[in-house]
Amino acid sequence: MENLYKKIKEHQSTFSKSFKKIASYIYSDPSIFAMNSAQEAGKKIGVSETTIIRFARTLGYDGYKSLQQVYQQRIFEKSSLSDFRNRKVSNHSEDNTVKNLMFNDIRTIQTVIEQISETDLDQTVTKLLSAENIYISGIRSSYALASWFTYALNIVVGNVRQHTPDDDILVQLSELHENSVFVAFSFHRYGVNTIRLAELAKKQGATIIAFTDNPYSPITEYSDITLAVQLEELSTLDLVPAVFSLMNSIIAAITLRAPELFQRRAALFDGIEASSFFAN
Repeated sequence: MENLYKKIKEHQSTFSKSFKKIASYIYSDPSIFAMNSAQEAGKKIGVSETTIIRFARTLGYDGYKSLQQVYQQRIFEKSSLSDFRNRKVSNHSEDNTVKNLMFNDIRTIQTVIEQISETDLDQTVTKLLSAENIYISGIRSSYALASWFTYALNIVVGNVRQHTPDDDILVQLSELHENSVFVAFSFHRYGVNTIRLAELAKKQGATIIAFTDNPYSPITEYSDITLAVQLEELSTLDLVPAVFSLMNSIIAAITLRAPELFQRRAALFDGIEASSFFAN
């Protein structure tokens, strides 16, 4: 599958609207291709059989059957969690100390730096700074990422909330408007709840910023800005260091661009007498 993703990345700038639609299903529902003929897959996706075949050939396959074999193999792959350890085992050596594994994370971050558009990063900082309110969502493996970003962003700009299962969704979304930002964390397995929230937030006029693992994941159907962290590794655990680096750098960029705002926010925190809550 990694080779297939690489081919998509190489050709994505030339994709038509129909090809983009097919590509989105590659990530969200590969079983469509594994279990159906080109005609049946086309019907389910909403494109013609001919378009499915042309898509396969554009990526360098002989035809749909060759592409289908890739998906059939994908169905029998182990979970991304198993893949996280197996990749480490396959690269095992006596030098695989914790520090050397950390160097692997550094290389991952360097890869992401090269991938993400400077324009998208600049727009992300601008939108977060100008937003009247910010709503953040992420579930399962994305929950911790969403939680940290909520915490850090609330310190530097304020008026940030994270979606939790106890929230009244209708009340929360009713507060969103054209000057709001909805930040979605959506990685492999792509929890439906976050995608549906993004869809509703979009209808409210909010700007949607998506942290995800490829430019055609389901969340991108609604995102205005997509920050895609793409790696060959299937496990979201492998992405976490790069995502945290990306989030932290966005927070830092906000403080550098709006120093007065940051000083005001810092003064609010420093002005509260709360020593009894801390050991030192």
